[in-house]
Amino acid sequence: MKFKAAEDVDAPIDFVSQRMCDFSQFEADVKGRGAELTRVGNWTEPSVGSRWRGSVQVRGKVRKIEAEVAELEPKDHALIDIAVGGMEAKYLMSFISLSPEVTRVAAELDLKPKTLTARLILQTMKLARGRVLQRMTANLARQGNQIEAEWRRGGG
Repeated sequence: MKFKAAEDVDAPIDFVSQRMCDFSQFEADVKGRGAELTRVGNWTEPSVGSRWRGSVQVRGKVRKIEAEVAELEPKDHALIDIAVGGMEAKYLMSFISLSPEVTRVAAELDLKPKTLTARLILQTMKLARGRVLQRMTANLARQGNQIEAEWRRGGG
């Protein structure tokens, strides 16, 4: 099952891709939702092979989560492979320069169940597809707004 969202950010592609690939924002988001997440190897700069490990509560049960940066091309895209309790996911962020001062960030989440429990969770997500997309779009918009504000303050 695929979920896609896009957001236009009023900042240059260099700045946007650098900020979006600073995964501390994602880490804070995940931790804010009650998950435990730690960097494997205590890396400071994201690169291919950067990994996270932790746990998250899904439908009342704590499940292991592992994630790894599979591809990282500055100013083009970042691909993160994720495994959560019997489900594999690929999260792809693409950066497209619409003009020197506007960048489109396209995010795609592809979920594949590996167990019966994961299939049931995915069926529930299909029923709530609109809310899932709305939440994904809102998160992308919030990140885009933060990047725009930082760019206007002279952060670039």
